[in-house]
Amino acid sequence: MQFLMWLFDMRVLNEIFGIIGLILCIIPFQFKKYKHIVLCKMVSELSFAVQYFLKGLMGKQGAYTGALIDMVSGGRNFLYHKFNEKGKSTLPVVIVFSAVVIGIGVFSWAGPISLLPILAKLITTVSYSIKNERLLRYITLPSCILWIAYNAVICVWAGVAADSLALVSILIAIYKFDIRKKRIQS
Repeated sequence: MQFLMWLFDMRVLNEIFGIIGLILCIIPFQFKKYKHIVLCKMVSELSFAVQYFLKGLMGKQGAYTGALIDMVSGGRNFLYHKFNEKGKSTLPVVIVFSAVVIGIGVFSWAGPISLLPILAKLITTVSYSIKNERLLRYITLPSCILWIAYNAVICVWAGVAADSLALVSILIAIYKFDIRKKRIQS
């Protein structure tokens, strides 16, 4: 009986972190400033890291890869913010975190499913290093698609919803800040 209560509590807690991650995953791309996008994504990724970790505790194979990669990505985004704030190149952060993501992928390998979060994080490791918000939005699009597939396979439905909504949010932001802005200026 205690095990069933523990499992239920884990599922509820898992969904709570998923909802927090979902909310914080769709909001950032509606910000115009780089700082707000990256810091909001940092908190979102840390929320999803907790959710994936809990999913792993519940026995879902491949969930620890997502947990570790999202945990590292939260720190990565913080460093991007600090480097950009000081006017320094983010290239060292890109190189180090790309190597870390690949290392985590090798360490937590659970089969081909592990490739999805690895590739997604390599894409965002590059995209979030770019201070140009327009390029950041465009380059992040494939990452959303990879996360949707990963979340669907490991049954993290809040993640599927979050990344689907993030994809829509990015497309709205592209229209709002990039396409419509060009039409108005023409």
